[in-house]
Amino acid sequence: MKENRSVNRILSILELIAAHPEGLTLGQIYRELDMPKATAYDFLQTLYKADAIYYKDPRLKNYVIGSKMFAIGSVYTKNSSLIEASVYDLRNFANEYGKTVFITKETDDHYVHIFKYQPTNSLIFINEEIGFVSHDYEISPIGRAFRIFTSKRSELNEEEKQEYDQKFVLSNSQQGHISQICIPVKNFENRVVGMISVSDLWQDIPEKPEVIQTLLNICRSISKRLGYLGGDI
Repeated sequence: MKENRSVNRILSILELIAAHPEGLTLGQIYRELDMPKATAYDFLQTLYKADAIYYKDPRLKNYVIGSKMFAIGSVYTKNSSLIEASVYDLRNFANEYGKTVFITKETDDHYVHIFKYQPTNSLIFINEEIGFVSHDYEISPIGRAFRIFTSKRSELNEEEKQEYDQKFVLSNSQQGHISQICIPVKNFENRVVGMISVSDLWQDIPEKPEVIQTLLNICRSISKRLGYLGGDI
C-alpha cells in the first residue's frame, strides 16, 4: 500500500513537537525535518486551527501539543486492551511493594508511557507521566529491554542473552537513584506489544527474587489475556 506523504509529514511534525515540551518555532521545525518552509507553515496552521497544537508563548510562537491531541490520546488509554488487561494486577502489585508501575509502548526509535500508577507508599517520586516520550532509547533500561526482547537470541551478546533467558532486564545501578525492572508482554501474534516496568528508589542491595517472580507471573497472566499461547514469555 502506498503511503500518504502528507500524513507522514504531519505525524513527523507532531512527534517532533511532542518531544520538546518547551516548544518549537516554525524555523526550528522545518529545519529539523528538512521540509520546505511554506509546507511546514501550512501544516502548522492547519494543526493550530484544529487545536492539535498551540503557542506556549504567543510572542515566541513556539508550538506545543494542544488539547485535541490530548483528547485523542485519552480515548486510547480508555480503549487499550493492553491497559485493560494489566491495570488491576499492576495496581495491586504497586500497592503491596510500594513501587511505581508503567506500561510503555515502543514507536520507531523512542517509547511512550501509556499508563502509570504510583502508590502512596512509594519511596521516591517519579516525574515521568502518561504521554512521556523518551528518546534515550539506546541507554535506558526500557529501551534496552525492547531491543533485547524483540530480537532473536542469536543476535545478542552474552550479557543480553542472559537477560533474554531470565525474561527480564534489571537496572540496579545508582544512576538517577532509580532502579527498574522491565518485563515484556506479548499478544496472540507472539509479538511484544508493550513493556511493563517497575521503578523504585535505588538501594545497595539486589532486588528481592520474590518481587521479580511476582512481576513475571503478572506479565505472563497479562500476555495470556491478550491471547498469547506460547510458553514462558
